[in-house]
Amino acid sequence: MQAPQPGTPPTRDDRLTAARVALSVPERLPATPQELSALAPGARPPLLHEGQRLARWTLGSGPDVVLVHGWNGRSTQWVPWLPALLAAGWRVQLLDLPGHGESTGQEASVVHAGRALRELCAELGTVHAVIGHSMGSAAVLWALRHGVRLSRSVHLAGPSSLTPVVHGIAAAQGLDAADRRAFAGWAEGFIGAPLASVDLPAVRPHLRHPALLLHDPDDRVVPYAASRALQDAWPLARLEPVSGLGHRRILSDEGVIRSAVSFLRMP
Repeated sequence: MQAPQPGTPPTRDDRLTAARVALSVPERLPATPQELSALAPGARPPLLHEGQRLARWTLGSGPDVVLVHGWNGRSTQWVPWLPALLAAGWRVQLLDLPGHGESTGQEASVVHAGRALRELCAELGTVHAVIGHSMGSAAVLWALRHGVRLSRSVHLAGPSSLTPVVHGIAAAQGLDAADRRAFAGWAEGFIGAPLASVDLPAVRPHLRHPALLLHDPDDRVVPYAASRALQDAWPLARLEPVSGLGHRRILSDEGVIRSAVSFLRMP
């Protein structure tokens, strides 16, 4: 599946192809040598998942905390979190999702990510908490609906439903009503499930543990309203707005890291 060439007016097929690529084909974020060096001591054999080899790392000892990156992300983005998490006595588990980082594959989605997370959690047995950013947060919600049990979770700037994401991509590509329906049908075939099954009403009954939601109200990638809706649906969730961090700087902010680690340490 190839996107249309730049410089030529997009045809209807071009717009549909571009929408499909935007939903299913991530870009690989390069890691710095310093980031790779920080994770190197925790390198593990890959997780074999649905024919893919997913890169993974384990650092520290104690109850397991899993870190799940977002779309176009990778596990090295969590390096700023390691000192605080390790000092707090957690065993940190990191996984490059399908099609991301050092993992194999070219395609991905929140459902692909959720299935990989569920398999990792099943292998680990008991997982204390998961911290997810953006698509990684949505993958946590999918995993909760499909049997994963946690004591706590932290959600950074995450979408709470998939349908608005699909509609947003369709709008960005200028699809008309008929093509929007066609694209939504294609998306359901790609993830292997109705879009509604990855939306908040389907997840709501499984939101039972305490959760911390952190989101910048001025986020231009995932609207703050997504976290507000998640808080409204989650009796034990607390939403903390953070300012001036946007969608990605939230990952490396010391205040965000402190808030998350303090929350995980609560009895």
